[in-house]
Amino acid sequence: MSRPHRDAGGPDRVDAASFWQTHAGEAASHPPLRGGVETEFAIVGAGIAGLSLALQLAEAGREVVVVEESVPGAGALGASAGIVAPQLVRTTPRQVLSRLGRDVGGGWLRLVGESGGHLFGLIREHGIDCDARPHGFVAPARGADALRRLTSVVEEWRPFRQDLTILDATGVAALTGTEGYTAAVLDASGGGIDPVRLAHGLADRLVTAGGQLFHHSPATALTREQDAWRLVTTGGSVRAARVILCANGGNHRLHPLLRETVLPMRIHELVTHPLSAAMRAAVLPRGQALTDLEHDIFSIRWIAGDRLLTYYPVAAHATATAIEAAVNKRLRDMLRYHEPVGIAHLWQGVAWMNSSLLPRVVRLDERLLAVQACNGRGIATNAIVGREVARMLLSPTTYRPQIALDVPRRVRGFALARHLPTVLLHGARAMARWSRR
Repeated sequence: MSRPHRDAGGPDRVDAASFWQTHAGEAASHPPLRGGVETEFAIVGAGIAGLSLALQLAEAGREVVVVEESVPGAGALGASAGIVAPQLVRTTPRQVLSRLGRDVGGGWLRLVGESGGHLFGLIREHGIDCDARPHGFVAPARGADALRRLTSVVEEWRPFRQDLTILDATGVAALTGTEGYTAAVLDASGGGIDPVRLAHGLADRLVTAGGQLFHHSPATALTREQDAWRLVTTGGSVRAARVILCANGGNHRLHPLLRETVLPMRIHELVTHPLSAAMRAAVLPRGQALTDLEHDIFSIRWIAGDRLLTYYPVAAHATATAIEAAVNKRLRDMLRYHEPVGIAHLWQGVAWMNSSLLPRVVRLDERLLAVQACNGRGIATNAIVGREVARMLLSPTTYRPQIALDVPRRVRGFALARHLPTVLLHGARAMARWSRR
């Protein structure tokens, strides 16, 4: 079993692979791309967006090739918390409609609202064994006006979805075992999954459906060739009528218009050793996932039976002993019932953010698209975005998509802004500690 290094004060205390990557087992092996191939659709990146898109194209009988830098689940997906949260990030439906208009904004809101059900439906349809837990997602908040604020948000969602309910302080405490929250949104369509096993399952179904998947084939260049595109990898090339870039933070290496358009938010996830039946019964006893709406983010869920997964902002030179003590203090502060926990696995992940905090599908050129920046909500959002892009490509003249293609938008002051998400996370944690003194 992997443990944080207790004798180190530097970055080697963090495990190189996530809990999921360490425990997922061997995935089906696919060779690197060698030589040249031709196809109708080429997709870069075997994450949820790329695989769900490719699977739908292959099931429709179309030629599709996916090139992956490593293996499915090796990137940001595999380092995530595996939380299915069909919600917006730091914005409201009214703000989305104001910014994008009722047609475009309404389409995005409907997609977000459908995304959890779509993902769990996809898992059931294909019989993917990925520890799927469609038990719901809880988004609590603090403050005297939290109940009013969240009630207003749920009302704004009503034209687009009917699966959200409001919990008052008593309801939040009873459902989650937390304390200090005054209200919460309960999203019945959310939950959690094992992201690596999900990626492995989607990859297997893609190949069964006739798609081609090449592992260890990082894309290095993309050039236009008359009515097609040539995608070059380290060992070969793909000539395709259409290319879709689904490598998220890696897209910028293939097209200059994507440079400086997304920001990395680096976070540390950790998994505890197995916990007692009493702890299991007291904290999230019905199995929902929880991520609060505070700047000082608190997030927990159960995985692998009786292990707790949570997030903690790890300081640059913190030792594993100090991290474990800090995590226990925070759990004591947040939970009504607490027993000391030991950290079994600690790793760093990254969420890719953009300036709008909304998912973005951009048109870069004729027959060239990119899916980027789901802002920490990619588990659910990317699956349904993959579906929508597939439908657009399969029926370009008859299908009216719920998304509108955008243009690349650079983040202003990128050199400084790229550090902002991580700085804000650590700053919020420090402010929360100060306010509780």
